[in-house]
Amino acid sequence: MQISDRRFERFIARKEAEAQAARLAAWTTAVDRHTPDQIAIGNAWSRERFDGDFYLSPAAASDLPATSAVFVQSRDGNTGATNPSSLGGGDVDKHVIYEGLSRVAADAVLSGANTLRGGDVVLSVWHPELIALRRSLGLDRHPVQIVASLRGFALDQGLLFNSPDLRVVIVAVPDALREMQPALRERPWIEIVRLSDPGDLSEAFRTLRTMGIGRISVIGGRTIAASIADAGLIQDVYLTTSPRPGGEPNTALSPRLLDGEVIVRKHGTGADEGIRFEHLRLQG
Repeated sequence: MQISDRRFERFIARKEAEAQAARLAAWTTAVDRHTPDQIAIGNAWSRERFDGDFYLSPAAASDLPATSAVFVQSRDGNTGATNPSSLGGGDVDKHVIYEGLSRVAADAVLSGANTLRGGDVVLSVWHPELIALRRSLGLDRHPVQIVASLRGFALDQGLLFNSPDLRVVIVAVPDALREMQPALRERPWIEIVRLSDPGDLSEAFRTLRTMGIGRISVIGGRTIAASIADAGLIQDVYLTTSPRPGGEPNTALSPRLLDGEVIVRKHGTGADEGIRFEHLRLQG
């Protein structure tokens, strides 16, 4: 199934209007220990709301993409929710960080198949100021959409797998790809990275690097992000913590994703009072 251009354009217009209409209170910085090797990104608009630059670490090796992960958790540490906004991260987290600075400089955004959960989803940046920042970095309008899974999944719903204007890469084991083969034949624009060993994500990431993908933002799910971190492939974790409890029980992050030095800590103000953001640089 190929989505009409008009449906795709309507989706983009809705997301951009939603981001532009959001009322965004400026956050404040409590800790900033960024190091000289980290890359600072931002423009006047983002610096005013985020209270400074957003930092990215270099890749662990020249044959691997630089990789970060971004999460929102409730006060009691849950990260699972049908709608991530319900966790209470606030509008600055959604529009400036999650759908903004964490991916504005990324060549690709990576998600597990379960995280997408059907429907109209495109993993991109939406505020006009952040679109302009991405353009100033010489990047395509939308990041490459990478979906990773150990099992087959449906491709016949939503925008992501049915819009030829999007560059989509599926990372999956051979059994999953065989299950999806009929649907993939109908979508020749989707690129495939075969994961011969589910335990060796480094192989897949090296392949992604040869495909011109030099920086990846991982948005979940927890399991795939933990596996990527266990393989030593994640340098930065961007974690927003809500002041209220909630989320699906027992969906806390893997300790490996929290095993890092705090580079930046910020606090929300106004409607975002009580929200905490931390940039963790992972160890090793």
